[in-house]
Amino acid sequence: MIAEILGAARRFDEAVQTRVGRPYQMVLGAGLVIEIVRRLRELGEVAHSNAGIVGIALTILLYTLLLIHQLGELHEHAARRRGKPA
Repeated sequence: MIAEILGAARRFDEAVQTRVGRPYQMVLGAGLVIEIVRRLRELGEVAHSNAGIVGIALTILLYTLLLIHQLGELHEHAARRRGKPA
């Protein structure tokens, strides 16, 4: 069941990528940047709570990793468009 859901998600992602292309990846990347900035602002607001700091720090780490992945995907897409290996 999980494998089917993952496969469907991958097919959907590939279909959107094929139809929309680079703007799709740029929107995802911009959304992640916006979330990282928002979480950094929250970090300053909950500085008195260690649990809050840890939760927000882990969320920022996750979003940062997702952003790095997204930038890599965008690089691969651009390389394919130029006809060069990534």
